[in-house]
Amino acid sequence: MTGPDSQGPQRALHVLRPLPGTKGKATFSASGAVLARLGLTPANAAGLDLADVLHLIRATEGD
Repeated sequence: MTGPDSQGPQRALHVLRPLPGTKGKATFSASGAVLARLGLTPANAAGLDLADVLHLIRATEGD
């Protein structure tokens, strides 16, 4: 059951360290499933910014 009073599964939280060269910059991540859906390899996706990814997501909606 879900809802505001549900405890749900307890998960450990881990602090993420910034990627090298990103200090002071906003970063984002996308799952492998999202990259696969967009037809991107991780190497291709590394050169994109968030606006590029959002554009690709909008362009592939309904596919």
